[in-house]
This record gives sequence, structure tokens and C-alpha cells, in this order.
Amino acid sequence: MRTVLKGYLYKYVRQGKTFKKILADLKESEYYSWEQLETLQRNKLQKLMNHCYRNVPYYTDIFKQIGLKPEDIKTVKDLERLPFLDKRTVNANFDKLQAKNMVKFLANRARTSGTTGRPTTFLRDYHSINFESAAMWRFWNNLGDFGLRRVVLRGADVVPIERKKPPFWVYSPANRELIMSVYHLSGDTAKSYIEKLKEFNPDTLSALPSAAYQLAVYCQNSGCEINLKAVYTTCELLPASYRSFIEKVFQCPVMDWYGQSERVAAIAQCEVGTYHILEDYSIVETAATNCGLEIVGTGLDNYLMPLIRYRTGDIIELGHCMCSCGRSFRTVEKFYGRNVDYVITPEGNRISLLLVNEAIDLAAVSNIGQIQFVQEAVGKLEVNIVKSNIRKPLEREKIVQLVKSRTSPEMVVKVNEVESIPRGPNGKVSNVVQRVCSN
Repeated sequence: MRTVLKGYLYKYVRQGKTFKKILADLKESEYYSWEQLETLQRNKLQKLMNHCYRNVPYYTDIFKQIGLKPEDIKTVKDLERLPFLDKRTVNANFDKLQAKNMVKFLANRARTSGTTGRPTTFLRDYHSINFESAAMWRFWNNLGDFGLRRVVLRGADVVPIERKKPPFWVYSPANRELIMSVYHLSGDTAKSYIEKLKEFNPDTLSALPSAAYQLAVYCQNSGCEINLKAVYTTCELLPASYRSFIEKVFQCPVMDWYGQSERVAAIAQCEVGTYHILEDYSIVETAATNCGLEIVGTGLDNYLMPLIRYRTGDIIELGHCMCSCGRSFRTVEKFYGRNVDYVITPEGNRISLLLVNEAIDLAAVSNIGQIQFVQEAVGKLEVNIVKSNIRKPLEREKIVQLVKSRTSPEMVVKVNEVESIPRGPNGKVSNVVQRVCSN
């Protein structure tokens, strides 16, 4: 009952008059020319700078320290005059980053998972909540979904974690969603999940990539056919192997959305399948790192707790061609993960596990489902692998050699076959667990 009531409350808060106005504006701006997009960003940026200078103590101090006025920041290029922001700075200045003139009524409090330190909390105002909802609905609408029956398999606390028997789900009539617990999905409970799916007969699935893949494995192993119109994935990296398997099992396209709790950048696939930086969502810069280009985002619609030039830690490779869909948005060729995902070799070198994972993926090692790297000591690495449904021996030695080829010949590598990879408090699977501190 609590989840059902929350569903109606969310619909009231996130899909009212404000939502409809923003959605209409977004449907227009997604086909702006690049010049029109720059004008849109510039106008919103100038308003935000004035607000931050007058009402957000953290930025008031920053502007005064640097000797800038709000009118000095007129374009995206001018943003380079301001320092980067990161999670550590947000944690240290949480109160000072909140606008003095904004009320917190209907504000949303979001937290990151804290995989790289203690969790970070962010506040979003009513307009920002509606803006995010409208951006997501535009994504669905562009794919032909205007309110289809949806199964949700993400990080929501649907039922008590100690529950041992179904139901592991709840129906929310507000948005015609069957919200299923990702924490209870396992080989022991798969039958009950599949039976409920067949009964509900959904049109779409919105899920963490790892959960969608896991569900697809159980469906194939049981011989159950559940044909969907689309699978929407978000919140985790979507490996190519996951995408192809999910599409094969559910007989539909997988469409991916990249975002974060901070709401400073969004990247989504269009109906053609190309990943686009949503330039009317925020201002996205890129910072060069040893692993690639890091996404740096400036949210333009959250006046309660503005985040300017926020370093997300997420690494991408930009595309170089215009998409045939007709949008002027920049394109993204590839996602790599987080720039903090590394392994320390016996020689003391820090090597990106993004490169290691890519080597394994490109080598098409058979019988690999989910994969996780765990480092407990310098020079040692454990690779936890959930075997796929392909009944072939796990190529342990091949994996060991691939890891060594990308790290160090002296690296001690252990490959473990596991039943599952534990999920964190937010329902996500951590692909890298780094417990070694490096100076």
C-alpha cells in the first residue's frame, strides 16, 4: 500500500502542469540547430550564475576569491574560469551549496552509492524533479512508449529484505508499473518471478543491465518466452554481450540511458540507436584523463543545490559523425566506466581495469556472464565470474593471461566461478572492488 500511495504521489509531483510544459519544451529543443542549443545553454547559464552569486554561499565565496562577477560567465567557454567540483568538495560544503532563498518543500534527496568513499547526498528542487521526469519521458516517447505496461527491476526497496517467499513485487497503478525487487531475484526465486511476468504480460522492462541480463538467463533456462517491445537500461554500464543476449531472449531492442544521482549530464540512445549527449539537459564538458575523457557536467535546472563543473568520474569516447536521426546533439561512441577503477601491480603501477575488461570482452572469452574485479592486496587480483547459460568449461587460464597482458606478467590472478555477485545498497553491482589504498 505504501508503494502504491508513493506511486500516486510521484505522479502528482512529477507529471503535473510543470512537467507537461517542460516536456513540450524539450520535444521542441531536441531538434534545435547547434546555434540554437548554444543560445539556450547561454541564457540558462547566465540566469544560474546570477542566482549562485547572490544566493549560494559556496559560489559567492568562489566568485569573490577569483575576482569574478556573474556577468563574466556568459558562455560555456567562460565556465573554464571556475574550478571543478567533486564529491569530496560537495561533502565538505553540503550546507554552503544550498541556496538561501529556496524552500525545501517537495525537494528530493538523492545519495550516491559511495563506492569510492563515503556516500554523497544531493538535493533537487521541484522544478529539477519535473525536468528529470520530462527528459526521461521524452526518451520513452521517442521510442514509441507513451505509457505502456512496464516492469521495473532496479534498486527500489519493494519488499522487506528478509522476505523468503513471494510476492517480491508490488503493482503501482499510477504508472501501470510492476515494481519487482532486484535483491530477491535468484535461481531459487526465478520461477516465481517468471510466473508473475507471464501473468502481468508487460510491454517494456526498465532495469539495471545486470538485472535484465540475469532475468534473461533465467527466462532462457526455463524455456519461457516473454516478448517485449523494448528494454530500457540505466544506472550501470551495459556491456555489448549483455545487450545482445537480452535482445535475443526478449526479442526486442535494448535502449540505454546514462545519468547520475547528481543530474548534471544525460546521454541516451535515439531511435536509430546512437548515443547522444542531451545538450538541452545540461552543459557537458570533457576533461582528459589517462583512461579517456571524463564527463564534467553543469546542471542548469536545479536552483536548490546547483552543481557547476562537477566531475562525474565517468569516462567516454566521443563520436565523430552526425547521426541520421537529425539531432544536433554530440554523439558518444563508447562508455568505459569510472576513472577510479584501477588495479595496483606488483611494481606499484596503477592500471585501469577498464582496459582489462575491454581485453576480455574483445577476446570473446566463452561462458562469461557478469564479471567483477576485486583487489585486496597490491599485486594480487581476483576475478569473480558468474558463468553464463552456455554449458562450456570456463576458460580460466585464458582469462589469467589476458589480465596479465594488460597489467603485469608478475600479477597474481585468481579466477573464481561464483553463483552471483552481491548487489550494493542501491541495487547496483560493483564491477570493481578496490580495497587497496594508493598514495
